[in-house]
Amino acid sequence: MRQNQQLELRKFDEQLRHLTDLRIALDLNDGVKVNYGKFGTLLANVKDVTGVKG
Repeated sequence: MRQNQQLELRKFDEQLRHLTDLRIALDLNDGVKVNYGKFGTLLANVKDVTGVKG
């Protein structure tokens, strides 16, 4: 695996671990935009889904 990929995966893992530790509550009644936005920059294209830059 290339060094850039390893760094990217490490950063993703740190962000995922942080959000996991927060135990963010998801409510299906809130809809995709609200729940997707709770993940900040962890998910791709947040702005495309929520209309707000993550």
